[in-house]
Amino acid sequence: MSLDEVLGIWARGSGPLYDQLALAIQRRIESGDLPIGTRLPSERALAKSLSVSRTTVINAYARLDDLGWLERRQGAGTWVARRVASPSGPTDQAGEEARSYAVLRVLRAALEPVPGVIDLATAAFKDAEGIVDALATTSAGDIAANSELGGYLPLGFPVLRDAVAAHLSDLGMATLPNQVVITTGVQQSTVLLFSALARERNLVAMESPTWNGTLDLLRHLGMAALPLPPACGDDFVESAARLARTRQPGLIWLTSGFHNPTGLRFTGAHARATAELAMEIGVPIVENATLLEYRLGTRPGHTVAQYAPDGPIITVGSLSKTLSPTLRLGWIRAPRSVVARIARLKSLFDSGASLLPQIVGARLLSRSQELVDERRRRLQANCEIVDSGLSAAVPEWTWRRPDGGMALWAELPRGTGLHFAHIAARYGVEVVPGSVFDLSERPSAAIRISLARSTGETVEAVGRLAEAWKNYRP
Repeated sequence: MSLDEVLGIWARGSGPLYDQLALAIQRRIESGDLPIGTRLPSERALAKSLSVSRTTVINAYARLDDLGWLERRQGAGTWVARRVASPSGPTDQAGEEARSYAVLRVLRAALEPVPGVIDLATAAFKDAEGIVDALATTSAGDIAANSELGGYLPLGFPVLRDAVAAHLSDLGMATLPNQVVITTGVQQSTVLLFSALARERNLVAMESPTWNGTLDLLRHLGMAALPLPPACGDDFVESAARLARTRQPGLIWLTSGFHNPTGLRFTGAHARATAELAMEIGVPIVENATLLEYRLGTRPGHTVAQYAPDGPIITVGSLSKTLSPTLRLGWIRAPRSVVARIARLKSLFDSGASLLPQIVGARLLSRSQELVDERRRRLQANCEIVDSGLSAAVPEWTWRRPDGGMALWAELPRGTGLHFAHIAARYGVEVVPGSVFDLSERPSAAIRISLARSTGETVEAVGRLAEAWKNYRP
């Protein structure tokens, strides 16, 4: 991973840029992300990759050299000299593996918050609408009645499994409660399914680009990936069938409903063709339907399970996206044979999610349509703001108005999304570079812009993006 990727969005504070850069490098050394002996890029090379002046890098390196963090070797380059001592112990393998841009951005946002920065990187709502009302109507009797079932239910509490099954049935996926597993979110669902279904083959076929959380978990588990075109395109089924025959991956992973990050629609024709594929091949198909309910136009997205409710299809989703991010709950819909395998595996990870969020989640599902409709109106309004604002301010950018989801995918006419993200952060707005969604992590000119912020933040952020672009010199 290059130094600019390790640093992430570093220029988010106040003061001279060289001070901010020096501090960012120091923190990466302290955390172990830049181990002793790491050779740093030349001043000219780093200045180019970060889109800053060479003087900024020279001053940052000089400061770190003065403090003893770097060693400058004449004619040989610049090297990390030391880091803060830490108690000896086993190597932090998870820390070594979780160094992707996306993971580090989340960790740094928590550890190094910067006031005033507008977050257009997180494609999720941050409100807790409905939670207070659901808690207010939850009685001690509700909790006691469910507590009698015991806390050791890795498949989830029956009250929520029933509610999820009914909700999915209303969405066109006929579902029984014994087909449902409650998880702590799509990330846990992904770990469980990768481990239960793909561990033996150690090989997964998946779309590229795709949700970056899937890629992080794939790398953490040490699995290899076979790239596929997005399932919302016309060549997915043929490509997936060919890989199933020739490479026999442990599973095929796709996005249904609306694609993340591009916002393209998974149509009924796509779903029907994929359902037929699932009946023909001996490879499990897993669909991530997290964004199914967030259409931004008049045409709905679809799932494979709607066309093959009794087929070998596994569907995952998130109550955090549908209801509230404070719940941290997700679900897996699968054939009973798969549910049994997941149950055994999940009992090793945890004994079941916390009871109270599951009770609240079951109550909120009864009014999910109301909550989703309100959030969808906000997404549509923000999509209009971003679409019209970018058209006026940066007409040279290209994008396709999303069919659904929570973000807009834009292509820059020059430079890379990663380099521009650095510049945008200096103007107080965070976006995600397209490279983090790609299996190969190749440089990309794309960025993903969240539509899930408030109206005021969205208007202000578009202005900041435009100003950043005026000053972007790749």
